[in-house]
Amino acid sequence: IWDRKGDILKINLPSFDDMKPCRISRRMLLSAVQRLYDPIGIVCPVTVIPKKLVQQAWLSGGDWDSPVENAVREEFLEWIHELPALKDVSVPRWVTNFDLEGSVMTLHTFCDASKLAYAAVIFLRVELRGDVHVHLVAAKSRVAPVKATTIPRLELLAATVGARLCKSVLNVLKNISTTYYWSDSSTALTWIKRDEPWGVFVGNRVNEIRTLSDPSDWRHIPGIFNPADLASRGCSPNVFLKTNWWEGPQWLSYSEDQWPVSSVEIDEDEVLLEKRKTSISALGETKEPFSAFLLGNAMSNYWKIIKVIGWIVRFWKNSRHGVCRARGRLTLDELELAEKWVLRLVQLEAFNGLDDVSIRKLKPQNKDGLLRVRTKIWARKDSPDFRAPIILPSNHIIVERLILHVHRRNGHIVGQALLNRLRERYWIVRGRQAIRRILKKCVVCQRFAAQNLDTESPPLPEDRVRDARVFEVVGTDFAGPLYLADGNKIWICIFTCAIYRAVHLDLVSSLSTEAFMMAFRRFVARRGRPSIIYSDNGTNFRGMANALKTIDWEQVSEFSKADQIEWRFNPPTAAWWGGFWERMIQTLKVLLRKILGRSSLNFEELYTIICDCESLINSRPITYVSEDPTDPLPISPQMFLHEIMEIGVPDCDQLNSKSLNRRIKYRQAKAEELRQRFRSEYLGGLTFASKDSTNTRGPRIGEVVVLGNDSAKRLDWPLAVVEGLTYGRDGRVRLVDVRTAEGKLSRPIQRIYPLEIDSDVGSDQGQQTKLESRDNGGVTLEEVDPPDSTKKTIYSATTRCGRLVKVPARYL
Repeated sequence: IWDRKGDILKINLPSFDDMKPCRISRRMLLSAVQRLYDPIGIVCPVTVIPKKLVQQAWLSGGDWDSPVENAVREEFLEWIHELPALKDVSVPRWVTNFDLEGSVMTLHTFCDASKLAYAAVIFLRVELRGDVHVHLVAAKSRVAPVKATTIPRLELLAATVGARLCKSVLNVLKNISTTYYWSDSSTALTWIKRDEPWGVFVGNRVNEIRTLSDPSDWRHIPGIFNPADLASRGCSPNVFLKTNWWEGPQWLSYSEDQWPVSSVEIDEDEVLLEKRKTSISALGETKEPFSAFLLGNAMSNYWKIIKVIGWIVRFWKNSRHGVCRARGRLTLDELELAEKWVLRLVQLEAFNGLDDVSIRKLKPQNKDGLLRVRTKIWARKDSPDFRAPIILPSNHIIVERLILHVHRRNGHIVGQALLNRLRERYWIVRGRQAIRRILKKCVVCQRFAAQNLDTESPPLPEDRVRDARVFEVVGTDFAGPLYLADGNKIWICIFTCAIYRAVHLDLVSSLSTEAFMMAFRRFVARRGRPSIIYSDNGTNFRGMANALKTIDWEQVSEFSKADQIEWRFNPPTAAWWGGFWERMIQTLKVLLRKILGRSSLNFEELYTIICDCESLINSRPITYVSEDPTDPLPISPQMFLHEIMEIGVPDCDQLNSKSLNRRIKYRQAKAEELRQRFRSEYLGGLTFASKDSTNTRGPRIGEVVVLGNDSAKRLDWPLAVVEGLTYGRDGRVRLVDVRTAEGKLSRPIQRIYPLEIDSDVGSDQGQQTKLESRDNGGVTLEEVDPPDSTKKTIYSATTRCGRLVKVPARYL
């Protein structure tokens, strides 16, 4: 903060009262580091301590809010305890508070590094009429990287920070006569002063230092006289107050002839360790001939190929004796010449001159060393390339790069539009076929044009066709919301019998687990207890399933002989797996639209309407309705709910055991007759195979795909890698396990959009196919062997055209 009265800068100490000493987390450590605001590095040696503690805390593992180790906690608490001592620290805001005329101002930048951190500090030395004043201007420290590195490299990092910091100070102070840079590392100074080809790490930083400063300004200083040593090692607040940090080194107040001079001993082995490795090749020995095919395999971008050849052409021209050397960027003439060289190589590899059979019909002519088409528009005033296009083959890799380059630069155009663009300069043999084949490698276009995988509908599972009582196997879901007259929302809970297609409707006031549990209890009380329940992955259904798992079914079975209720969930985003209850929801919605219209009812009125709809749906015929009056009535779900209706009151005087037994046998016979009719008339009508002609290939392990999502745009669909396949009873793939950038997911095959790209991630897993036993709605998944082709085929990391594909870094 700025003390206006004294015109000095002080440290505004933050409060740490909210930090509990017994529980120090990584979040609290980082918060403490950021609370101490010191932009120019006045107390730089003190602030480096908590920065290092943050790094140590993360190296030990844990998350943001977990407590740190005791050693880190104790050191941090000790640092906070001594921090109030910094309230007495102050430095003058205006360092040049004297007459500038006749003064000599120099900047001194000190750099140092340790295993803990590396730092740089800048002092302003002002000499006026024999008096010398030294002021702290700026300082900066950084924690050493987590990855272990050598001390000379850290010293070079400190020198880089010092050069950057000094450059920023020079942009403000304009009257600096001389700048000095001090370091106690002879190796780092040798790297800076020598103009040699260093390695990547050292070379990049040396180039930056030489750009920001003059190498002749760098000097060596013994470590004991280097004030940056304090900032690189850090110190506690109490120790910091006892140092002469703000005043700079004592020798800086002396004349230049009294400054420390040290004898520098250079470790040549350590210096040359970072020198760039060079290799000498014997050009006279056997080597592979240069070809356009190798050039196309080395680079995937056509324009990059042309620019590389352009630089080679410039080098060749500049190496000629007596030629004025070209400098700067490549010119248009150089790029055109480079393209002609590349296309000439392509023609030499693909064609046998003017008499080649594949281009004889084009009546080729040789112009500028290139084969061109002899067209009928030569008299037109237009570009030479348009009047006589360059002939190119369709099966060369350079031509493939060219087509993709023109395709991408022109907004991913396809078909005739792309062919017209190409024929402005080139005539590709069988161009349309080449375009169709090559554009399949454009990932952007393929992502938008990819079709989802599909498979034939499987046979109905056993739970849909076996003999059972009504509502023994059910599917449940919610429909709505509907709005009552008072403005409240209400939902319809539907239970559908998977075998006899009967429905049970109820009203709930919310979609919570508690509301569904109450509706489920009412359903069990009125319709009986089911043994299997199907549903989607709604949170209310998940909550109910978890609640059922907590029941001790062994104890319940001792009293009620009831089996445990089995809850089966559909895969995410696979609504059609619950088709047998989704169809009933559609029927219910159609009835409500026609009955309610725009009416607004209260709860009792709406509940009555729902019961009427339930009766209507259960009374619908599910078999053929005959026009012959002698034929039996069509079967409806209502028959299985009420079986045989009794009309009237029985005469108690005529009841006896014989008549009761006869009546019971009669009702049992009628019930059996109804079940036989259901078997022959309803189930028998389901034996016809569907006219599904789906014949698409299945997904492959390691294949890169797009995950479809109805609630998002195709551009936002995530990429994924196939990691596992789940087969159904019929041996076809039904579920696919994929890995995205967010994690692992399981999706139905209909949500998979292949990109025709394989990933080598799954090459080791190609023989391991995930098999599960799962029954979801209309699809049954069992432990069956996958098709033989899946066992024998090993998919490599290549596209279907044979091009090697690298795995994106986010999937590694």
